[in-house]
Amino acid sequence: MSDKFLFQNAKIKSLETKLLSSQNVQRLLDCSSVNDAKKTLLEFGFGAGLTMDNSVDAVFEQEELSAVNILKEMNVDGALDSFLLECDYLNLKVLLKSRALSDKGDAAVTLQGIYDVDTLKAAIQSMDRSLVHSFMADAIEKINKMIADGIVTPRTIDTIIDKAMYENILSIVRKDKALKSYYVHKIDYLNILSFIRVKKFSLDERFFEESFVDGGEITLDKFLGIFNGESEALKEIVKSTDYEGLVSKVLENGSLVQYEVGMDNILLKMWKDNFNDMFSVAPIVSYYITRRTEIRLAKLIVAGIKNKVDAELIKERMREIYA
Repeated sequence: MSDKFLFQNAKIKSLETKLLSSQNVQRLLDCSSVNDAKKTLLEFGFGAGLTMDNSVDAVFEQEELSAVNILKEMNVDGALDSFLLECDYLNLKVLLKSRALSDKGDAAVTLQGIYDVDTLKAAIQSMDRSLVHSFMADAIEKINKMIADGIVTPRTIDTIIDKAMYENILSIVRKDKALKSYYVHKIDYLNILSFIRVKKFSLDERFFEESFVDGGEITLDKFLGIFNGESEALKEIVKSTDYEGLVSKVLENGSLVQYEVGMDNILLKMWKDNFNDMFSVAPIVSYYITRRTEIRLAKLIVAGIKNKVDAELIKERMREIYA
């Protein structure tokens, strides 16, 4: 048993006390204006060093940057590279879409993972494979060729990047049981969501196949085997799996929002269940995902306040950050 995460996890325990409580969330929901919400967020410690003179967007950007920087600080021997790669691949999407639309590829990017943005830009513009992971280089080459041929779409970029990202991530977490299980479950949940969405909107089999991500427990052939049947057939391929409960619940009410919320809650719980294992990455990952989730939650609430959305509708879309 390695003790290399003991120091990092001890620090995480102290940081956990600063996470939002259910009372904090309710107080934010009770705000009557965006300015009020910004003031409340600053009181909670969001946007350290910022003031009411800064925009609420600046407050959120500061928090997201802080969360990623803490992850980098805790990243012993590259154990947390998979989560940083998620930032890199998201940046690639932004930069490649910008290149497809304007041929510049210089869109603003705030969060940097393993690679700084200049390196990603150079990899896109020069197609120098030595600058990035081979999975990333393959995706860049494929998309650049499609851009040159004039056949690329934003959805195409999303699907190619997502496939490359999960293939890349699975290649580096294969020896870590907890990380591998997390990403295999995440891939399955996303493929199930894609299947439900495609069926709900009567899209064709090819549309689903194009967006399917390999690496989960539920293979493509299982989905295709039930594609032309009723949506209820999905219950058969998830029977006796970890996905059965959420799928059954969502097929009953048809709510994609409920599925997405439930999926995020379950994936976070996978880490929270092992939060006290001081010899693993679980406390760090649990804190990081919780931190990013509460930022998303705060953004959701502020957007709801700005657009005068009923508080109950906001609550339906809120992920769990405590418990």
